[in-house]
Amino acid sequence: MDRGISPQQLYDSYKRWVINNPNLVTDVETVATWSSYFVAGKINKSPIVSELVYSLSKLLSLFNDRLIKEAYGGDIHYYGLRDQIKLWLTIIHYCEVFVELVIKQKCGSRGKWTAATLIQLFKCSSTFILLYKYKELPIQHPPIPALQRKKFTEGKETGDNLNSFFTLRRSGRVVRRIEGAPPVSFRDWQPIKINEDRTRSTTQINELLLAESLHIMKPIIHLSAMRFFGTKAWKQWLVALTIDITSMKLYNRHIQHLSYEQRIEISRRKLSLVLYLLRSPMYNGYSKNIIQSILTSLSSKIPMAAFICGPIIQYLNHWQEIYFYMWAS
Repeated sequence: MDRGISPQQLYDSYKRWVINNPNLVTDVETVATWSSYFVAGKINKSPIVSELVYSLSKLLSLFNDRLIKEAYGGDIHYYGLRDQIKLWLTIIHYCEVFVELVIKQKCGSRGKWTAATLIQLFKCSSTFILLYKYKELPIQHPPIPALQRKKFTEGKETGDNLNSFFTLRRSGRVVRRIEGAPPVSFRDWQPIKINEDRTRSTTQINELLLAESLHIMKPIIHLSAMRFFGTKAWKQWLVALTIDITSMKLYNRHIQHLSYEQRIEISRRKLSLVLYLLRSPMYNGYSKNIIQSILTSLSSKIPMAAFICGPIIQYLNHWQEIYFYMWAS
């Protein structure tokens, strides 16, 4: 008697499809992610449905990245505490807005702020473990970035220098691979040199740790400021902006000692300062009218622009209330 296809067989079939068609999988995920934006305003409870679609698409992408990594990586897969913390922080990064919206609908505004506080406390404590136990800074947002699948599957993700050594998980010691050693006549018998500067002074290390600690603590400090000063007061806005600027200045002092990937994360944080224009009270007092005037002007002067600018104008206030929290950058 045919009992049908078992869940394990379905999983194996899906895994083979993902591994054999990484580009097609990426296209499907992109369509799913963008569909979450088009859902907004089209059906009842659209913010929750939109966030659900977005969260599921990102979680699916994260899962597919892991399947592809395991298939093409060729290394022994051991997911220790460090990897588990990063995984949970990435999951929360994709789902926290959806969770807050659901709790707000069920429990009201107080429930929403309670959930936001608990989420940020978990993120803060977990991120501090990455910072002080594993000396990882700056910590990316999300901690597990999207995999560059085309480069990874074609074997171009790492250069020759990175393929010549590996790092021990517990001690952090760099060990040269046997196949990565140069011929004897060309060896200089010097320690392995990699991009990251491992000989930083104590002052540099302390200032970098302080810079990242400020960035990690900003959500908790900002939530406290909102509790005391109000959600649309200038004081809480200035507190968060001051913390960000201070963290950036500390990083800028030692920017030349950071790796390329670290500088990319710092640049992303600098660009995110633009979001302060879209956060209360700056948005309500100044930015709102300017942004709406620009979008209206573009709609009237550029053909077909109204199809893009119109929905943005219509839902801008709604999106501002949902997405542009100080701690979401």
